[in-house]
Amino acid sequence: MFWERFYSLCLRNGKRPNPVGKEIGLSSGIISKWKSGGIPNGETLMKLAKYFNVSTDYLLGLSPFVQINGELIEMEYTDLELKKQIEENIGKLTNKGLKKVAEYSRDLVDSKNYSKLEG
Repeated sequence: MFWERFYSLCLRNGKRPNPVGKEIGLSSGIISKWKSGGIPNGETLMKLAKYFNVSTDYLLGLSPFVQINGELIEMEYTDLELKKQIEENIGKLTNKGLKKVAEYSRDLVDSKNYSKLEG
């Protein structure tokens, strides 16, 4: 969970993980450990929370809320979290189920594109 949140925050800020780590004084080896499932120590976690202006609970996946411009906002799944959840469950579907998911996804994309044109 930590890596997905960290990576997503990097991307939202237009940065890559290693340069962010370097900015706060970390080695690329530490970043690699996180990608493999490790989590930062308390001091580093606090630095990251301050850097991204989020709570340590958000970084660790203990809270869905992030503060943006002083307002607490519930974040939806990051793309990585959603992709992981889909990958974990897609194998459980029958061919009929996969077809329904594909149809639903196409309808959802079409409806969002339509609403963007309307707005």
